[in-house]
Amino acid sequence: MRAWAVLFASLAASSGCGAGGLPPDVQAVVDRSHSSRANYAVILTVEVIRDGRRTVETNAEFHQGPMHRVEVPHMRVLTNCETGAAQAYDVAAAAPVEGPDPGAATCGVAVGADRVLSGRRLEPVEGPYGRADVIELTGEDFVRRYAVTDDGIIVANEYRPRRPEVGLSLRTLAASVRRGPQDPAMFVPASLDRAFAPPAGAPDGAPRSP
Repeated sequence: MRAWAVLFASLAASSGCGAGGLPPDVQAVVDRSHSSRANYAVILTVEVIRDGRRTVETNAEFHQGPMHRVEVPHMRVLTNCETGAAQAYDVAAAAPVEGPDPGAATCGVAVGADRVLSGRRLEPVEGPYGRADVIELTGEDFVRRYAVTDDGIIVANEYRPRRPEVGLSLRTLAASVRRGPQDPAMFVPASLDRAFAPPAGAPDGAPRSP
């Protein structure tokens, strides 16, 4: 899952990693997250600290073939990961979002959310979702970690600020993954005015029914 408060404000950020790019083993995990065509729903419980204030949020992502849907408390985004075509919806304003292409932050690890200075691969982790590889990206503002399953699902992430003035950190507290076909109704732009993610505190992480 991604750091959406940062990502949607950083879509034009550079994704550079020095002159040589990411190490091949790290790039392979990033590529896997971008090329996944698995069908799944992943619901993350995420702790976010903004300027010293802690909140716990529910973030959801749904994937079917090339289509990817993201729901976070203030934003919903629908992206075709093959064409890059994307639409975003501001929940508070109840209106479509105009501005930078939201698709840059939705399909897989959003390397460009912070200028990357170095990357490395860490020990894999295991959970109800199966095995996941872990990568760490050290950037100008954050040290970021992502856990990515063998079928390309991001099941955990962490943003640790490198300087006090950055003012934002986050980490995944829990993940629920359901593989299999998703409701096709959620992958059309007209559906962005409604939520498919479970209400906060739902016991099983099941997506809403239509």
